Amino acid sequence: MIIYPEKKFSSSSIEVNYAEGPDNGPPMVLIHGIGGRWANWSAVIDEFSENWHIYAIDLRGHGDSGRTPGAYRFIDYPIEVVEFLRNVVGQPAYLVGHSLGAVTASGVCAVTPDLVAAAVLEDPPLYVEQTSQFQASLDIRNKNLSVKNTATELRKTDEKSTDEVILRRAISITKVDPEVWVFPGEGRIAESWAPDAVLNEIELPVLLMQANPDKGAALTDVDATRASDLLALGRYVKWDDVGHGMHDAQPERFVMLVNTFFGQVLKMRSSG
Repeated sequence: MIIYPEKKFSSSSIEVNYAEGPDNGPPMVLIHGIGGRWANWSAVIDEFSENWHIYAIDLRGHGDSGRTPGAYRFIDYPIEVVEFLRNVVGQPAYLVGHSLGAVTASGVCAVTPDLVAAAVLEDPPLYVEQTSQFQASLDIRNKNLSVKNTATELRKTDEKSTDEVILRRAISITKVDPEVWVFPGEGRIAESWAPDAVLNEIELPVLLMQANPDKGAALTDVDATRASDLLALGRYVKWDDVGHGMHDAQPERFVMLVNTFFGQVLKMRSSG
């Protein structure tokens, strides 16, 4: 069993909590989705750790990272990630972001390409401006329940997930700043966000992964094509058999695809 000690990095705005794996290769930074934390990568983190130096961070307002009241927009989340890459990782990293984490990774790639070698964007809600899908989680969080009671609430509407998954979600919910979910609910998360301009700025190798819209994907087919066309060095893959949580639904497949893509980038970088 691999242990991932949690550490703190003092950015210019908040303390960033992150977990770090053994130094088994180039740096890979894992960035979770909205309402999550670093442990959301538990289905794939051990496999990645075999060949990479893993850093899994808690975004602002999530997990054990600091809170930033009034600043939970797409354009805000990359701030600490950029500082983390520059001051902790210290060399071009391979980013893997899920959902909000993928949007965050795209912003980092656009503004600081010197800090990134390549990126995988797992079903990013690039063109989502407003959604009420987090209202149930917000309602539970606002009750300020214990982890155990939060898990009980989650189980009422989810009979299929394992106890382990329910517990992980419960921990994440109890650690989230409720305002994180208010921003998408009020349509404020995409303020000043220009996805086409961001994607057009990215000149690094990027793998865009889309889930099935009929199963809850954050990207429509039209938007996935649009995003893929804007990426200068982009590759695109769609999984028709899974929904938004691709790395949880098919962890082995996810690891293989990411490792293959990043492995090709490593070869190009070493030969160049």
